[in-house]
Parts: sequence; structure tokens; C-alpha cells
Amino acid sequence: MKLKLVKAAQGWVWVRQGLLASRKQPLGFVGLFGLVASSAMMLMALHARLGGMLVVGAMPLMWMGFMLATRRVVMGQRITPAVLIEAIRAPDSPRKPFALLGAVYVLCTLLVMQLAQWLGPDAEALDAVMEAAQNTADVVSNPLVQQDMLTRMLLTLPLSLTFWHTPALLLWAKLPVSKALFFSAVATWRNLSAFVVYGAAWTGIVVLLGLLDRALGALLPEPLIGDLLTLVAGMWVIGAFYASLYFTVVDCFEPHDSETRPNATPDNLA
Repeated sequence: MKLKLVKAAQGWVWVRQGLLASRKQPLGFVGLFGLVASSAMMLMALHARLGGMLVVGAMPLMWMGFMLATRRVVMGQRITPAVLIEAIRAPDSPRKPFALLGAVYVLCTLLVMQLAQWLGPDAEALDAVMEAAQNTADVVSNPLVQQDMLTRMLLTLPLSLTFWHTPALLLWAKLPVSKALFFSAVATWRNLSAFVVYGAAWTGIVVLLGLLDRALGALLPEPLIGDLLTLVAGMWVIGAFYASLYFTVVDCFEPHDSETRPNATPDNLA
């Protein structure tokens, strides 16, 4: 497995490619995320703890599904819901490695959550803030909540960066889980400047989305309309983010063949 080095500016290119891919088939990406979100809510409604663990364990498969969907867009094909399980549907697919990867991701996530509880604000204080809050704005603007969110983000980010490329390495490079995790972590570290730009760009887009929500709330006579528009836009942005993961894999690793790694540039996605 040969790694590639990219410049810091490539982080913005990945963001742009994800947005362009999502723009090409917006309903496809919004539909995929809606299907994932509704399935997750159903599992958690059946059993909060077990359902939550199943949802977390299925995340690597979901990332791979969005990468395969993006590959279809690049190749000029339509997205279908079946793409979410395409990685494990074939008889020779790496089902056991994906199951093992999901289990490892669950264990690492539980560890991060426990660390966040130890290092972050007191849980009882956070509960008191939630009970006293009148609306979502009161919760988000509270310093304790912001500290808790920052702690969790700082702990979760290295975990996510380590795992993001791993599903593609399992499927396309046929690597075992341990080697896939190792190469994913090394690729992220060696291209850290690009991922910093990548993360900053997506953070800026999320901030702009929040400003849009406030602007629509102030301009439209019915706040519900603004909330609905922002919800759809948010789902599209999330779909674009997951679409962009494909391009980070393509640029950080040498392609194996033209079928699994078709050429994709911002120009031919426009």
C-alpha cells in the first residue's frame, strides 16, 4: 500500500469535490442520509443502549456506502439505497473484517465517551443546564455545554481521522483491519495540513448554515418554513461531507485500478 502526500490546499479541493458531487445528485445524497438517520432512530427507539451501539458499529459501513455512492456519481451512474450495503453484499466481500472494524469502532467510541466524562464538565451540572434551558439557544450558548462539546470533539476527531479511510482499504486494498487502521492513521498524519484545511472549511460551512437559519427565521413570517429549509440544507451538507470522504481516499493512496478509483476533478464534476 503506497501512500501519497498532498498540499494543504487539497483540503479545500476535497470539500469542493464533495459539494459538487452532492449537487449533481442532491436527492440521492439527501435520501441516503435520511435513510441512515431514520434507521438509526428506529434502532435506538427499540433499545437505546443496544441500538446506539449497533448504530455506531455500522458507521464504517455507512461511510463506505457514501464513498461508493460518490464513485457512482463520478462515473455518471445513479445512486440507489442499495449502495449502503454494496460493500458486504457480494459473496467475496469482506464481511468479517467489516464486522470486526465495527466492533473496534464501538469499543474506541465507548472509551472516548468515558474519557470525555472524566475530563469534561460534571454530568450533574450538565443535566441542570439542560433542565433550566428554555430553548436550544440557551443550551448551545452555555459555557459548560460548550466545554463539553469541545472536549468530545477534540477526543473524537483523532478517532474519526484514524477510521475514515479504513473501510475503503478493507474493500479495495483487501487489507486486514489492523493494517487498514495503521495505513489510515499514517495517511492522515502525513497529510495533516490538508485535513486541517478540510476540517476548517467544513466548520465554516456549518457556521454559515447556522447563520442562514437565523436569517430565515427573521425574514420568513412562519419560522417553521425556515426550520424546514435549514433541515433540508443541513442534510444536503452532511451528504456532501460524507461524499467528500471518497476524494480524501483517492488522493491519499495510490489507485489500484481505474474501475475502483475513477478520475475525478472539480471540473468534471461540475
